[in-house]
Amino acid sequence: MKKALFFDLDGTLWNALTPLCESWNKAMEEHGLKYRFDLKSMTSYMGLTPAETVPLAFKDVDFKTGLDYFNICLEAEIGYLKDHPGFLYPHEEEVIRRISSIYPIYIISNSGKGYVENYLNSCHMGKYFRGHLCVGDTGLVKSDNIIYLKKKENIDRVIYIGDTKKDLDESRKAGVDFIHASYGFGKIDEKIPAISSLSDLEKEVETVFSL
Repeated sequence: MKKALFFDLDGTLWNALTPLCESWNKAMEEHGLKYRFDLKSMTSYMGLTPAETVPLAFKDVDFKTGLDYFNICLEAEIGYLKDHPGFLYPHEEEVIRRISSIYPIYIISNSGKGYVENYLNSCHMGKYFRGHLCVGDTGLVKSDNIIYLKKKENIDRVIYIGDTKKDLDESRKAGVDFIHASYGFGKIDEKIPAISSLSDLEKEVETVFSL
């Protein structure tokens, strides 16, 4: 049986809130738009698709206009993060290097095209991952991307590691196991497999795969 791990990115593999805020605010200022963002508002967008983010970030305009503004932010963040990446969590590279020698690992994110690549390249983590998908690549929601990648890579069993309730819901829709990265941005009020740091990941993966 081929087993694999699929990872969320924001709140699970890195925290890019500060550079995201900086890039979005810079873009809004350069385009003469009134919107400004802080860490609290940016946290509330983590893990959401563009269609879910737009009504929250640009409440006073119609969806099409809001999407135009969002795409301005998206273009700005992709360029900005190349030189101003988010930060990794404690012991991350050590854990990812070790676990990637045991299981094939992938990233599935609700981000725009080019965002995952910034993590892989700017943080020098690309050598550990077999592949990645995001909504910007396929236009698919996370559960459908999980199903697609699982089938494409001929994987029998997957654990998805993510930090939000939405990650849990999407994993359930896709029919895969889930581990909650409780150190991230989201809170889940039910008893499920969880880790409080990446250092706990290997042990929890073994436990879940043994069930």
